[in-house]
Amino acid sequence: MSESADVIVVGGGLGGLLVACEVARRGGRPLVLEAGHAAGGVAATIRDSGYLLEPAAGSFLLPHPQLTPILESAGVSVVPANAASHRRFVYDRGTLFELAGPASLATGLVSVRGKLRMLREPWVKPPTNRADESLRSFFERRFGPEMGRIGATLMAHGVFAGDPDRLSAGAAFPAFTELEDKAGSLVRGGVKRMRERPKGVPRPKVHVAPDGMAGLAAELAAHLGANFRSDWPVDQVRRDGDGWKVSSAAGEEWAPSVVIALAPAAAARLVPEPVSALLGEPSAAPVAVVGLGGTSADVPAPAGFGALTGPDSGVRVLGLLFESSYAPGRAPARHRLLKGIYGGAADPSVLALTDGQLVDLAVEEAGRILGVIPQPTWTRVVRHSQGIPQYNVGHLAWVDRLDAATAELSGLHFAGWGYRGIGVSSLAKHASQLGESLTRS
Repeated sequence: MSESADVIVVGGGLGGLLVACEVARRGGRPLVLEAGHAAGGVAATIRDSGYLLEPAAGSFLLPHPQLTPILESAGVSVVPANAASHRRFVYDRGTLFELAGPASLATGLVSVRGKLRMLREPWVKPPTNRADESLRSFFERRFGPEMGRIGATLMAHGVFAGDPDRLSAGAAFPAFTELEDKAGSLVRGGVKRMRERPKGVPRPKVHVAPDGMAGLAAELAAHLGANFRSDWPVDQVRRDGDGWKVSSAAGEEWAPSVVIALAPAAAARLVPEPVSALLGEPSAAPVAVVGLGGTSADVPAPAGFGALTGPDSGVRVLGLLFESSYAPGRAPARHRLLKGIYGGAADPSVLALTDGQLVDLAVEEAGRILGVIPQPTWTRVVRHSQGIPQYNVGHLAWVDRLDAATAELSGLHFAGWGYRGIGVSSLAKHASQLGESLTRS
């Protein structure tokens, strides 16, 4: 049994690794216990035949006030995405629309009437009493029914593979509701934020890990050295004196504090009541990722990040990412890679298809979106049965109840994408908060 750790982190996915590295950066002594053979969790990058496919998130924005210091202190390798990464597309009503800043208003994605209603946003008064509302309700209230429906669908599909009528605006996209709270308007709040940006601080841009997110996780684990243990599946976390005992077939460890960086359903099996019952409440939605690779002639991929699909797209793919266009090293020379996202709460029934049927569907729908049917020579289907957490209406209240329950159990904390944000930046923000509280003298 180790006596050196002051914080045990259960789970070596990105959420747990970021917490541990932040604790170490602040002078603490973390110990990460990972059930699997390697670090990373769902960040299980696939390398095959010269292709690099990310089954989960594969990019992040830098610089970032919390993520940048963690990555720099750990010596993690990151590179800027290709210049084309700023180009974003939307496929709806049989047309591929490019969104490029203010020029987006000139596209036919939204009608003239819808655009005029959008321009009223700065004068739409926020509600007197803030209530948890759906993403679609929030966007329609701010921008009108047409743009609200489109915008909510794109955001829900692109981040959560979720249902805009069920996702909570405040839980899933707190930056938007915070702008309304602080400035009374998303437009006015955004303009104010731009004006307050410190001089000399570069605007965040898309970055990627050259060896994929699995490589990034491996670098974080290597930075922790002996304080990262793989093949250490935890069976139980229980109160023991003024700290916590973590048990496994591999042994036992004790520390004053423990951070469980697992999905809520997995964490529920380790902790005592009443916390375990609370952890069984959130939902997650399984997704499938389909990779299509081939020569540049056989697999068309425009210069850009990718295309999200709107509410009237007529296709089942939620997003088609142009992986090799925006990220260096994702395909062999003179080859290209596309990645389609299917399922989630938006369309769970599509996951009943076989892998072969999903590939056929992805090929057909990529052809409809791009105007040329791909002829891939390399394909891969990755299914996430654990799924993407769904921050539906009520999620914020659930987090409050979880915080109240853990307040009665000093030293017990939870981290990861099932709680306070699913992006890498959100994980880093929470890791920074935890790191500060765990190392406070």
